[in-house]
Amino acid sequence: MSRVDRWALPLWAVFATLNVVLMWVLPGAETIPFHLVWISLALVYGVRPWPLPATYAVCLCVAVVTGIPLIRHAHSEVIALEETAEIPLMSLLFLVMVWHVRRRTAAVAEARSAASRERVAHEMTERFVRIATHELRTPLTVARGYAEMLQVDTTDPELAADAGVVVDELAKLSRISGRLAALAWAHQDTSGDARILDLGALLQRVARRWAPVADEAIRVEASPTPVPGDEERLETALDCLVENAVLHGRAPIVLRAEQGATSVVIEVEDDGPGISAGRAAELLHGSDSPSSAGSGLGLMIVRGIVEAHGGRIALDPTPAGGLKVTISLPGALRLTTAQAGAGPAVI
Repeated sequence: MSRVDRWALPLWAVFATLNVVLMWVLPGAETIPFHLVWISLALVYGVRPWPLPATYAVCLCVAVVTGIPLIRHAHSEVIALEETAEIPLMSLLFLVMVWHVRRRTAAVAEARSAASRERVAHEMTERFVRIATHELRTPLTVARGYAEMLQVDTTDPELAADAGVVVDELAKLSRISGRLAALAWAHQDTSGDARILDLGALLQRVARRWAPVADEAIRVEASPTPVPGDEERLETALDCLVENAVLHGRAPIVLRAEQGATSVVIEVEDDGPGISAGRAAELLHGSDSPSSAGSGLGLMIVRGIVEAHGGRIALDPTPAGGLKVTISLPGALRLTTAQAGAGPAVI
């Protein structure tokens, strides 16, 4: 209990007693101390609500103690009899305030309980994903190794083809398992790992790594651009976007970074078939239709990493029919000349 909670009720009792005394000694001017008693009672209840029986008892006690002087002065014709109507009116007003306070308290308690349940469910989900991906890694690796060995050693072409299918499917399962682990890791708070990094250099490194996989050149259009964040996670997000562009898009793939006044904008653009606005929202939230290729986990990972950095992500079709992924991140001060290094590059 805080000091304010501890002293609120005793101080109110003293204040209310003084005002009741003033109601007796100032006939004809008792309206002001009368209202001060009720106003102070409402303030005290707002600081520290009481159980409902105690609230009713206090309300009744205050109504009687403040009502007797009013009735006495009305009987003595010092004040009009109509002024005694304030006794039930103030009591009713106080009880209405009590109802609102209790309703708000119940709503806050329910919101906290729901948030707590959601947090526990999220933690259990993350724990399950981590344990499941860890436990799956070894049997998938072993099964893939035996399937690859069977594919190489067999002299039966049909059996080799079947083993190749098994190898491909096990490879897909391994990638999904890795992405599930990345998804659980993506939403974690980045404040402890954040530092100022050069986004232009990061884009060049990602493009250089994916260049052999892409059919055409991956173009980087970015000057040295400082941004606060976790470099490993941002690189994972960019890898997911470039992988999607390589698998579903058509070259060239363009990586851009632009420094704004208060934010940094990253764009990954390809000339692929593109998607509709509704489909983009589905992919960002992990919804995947049976007719679409892929699990949709890549964009979920990207969204989790971006939101953990306090940013936003959007998917839009390009005029040429491709897809442009736009990421907005909180910016930082520009790098010094020594930090800047090379400018835009084409990989």
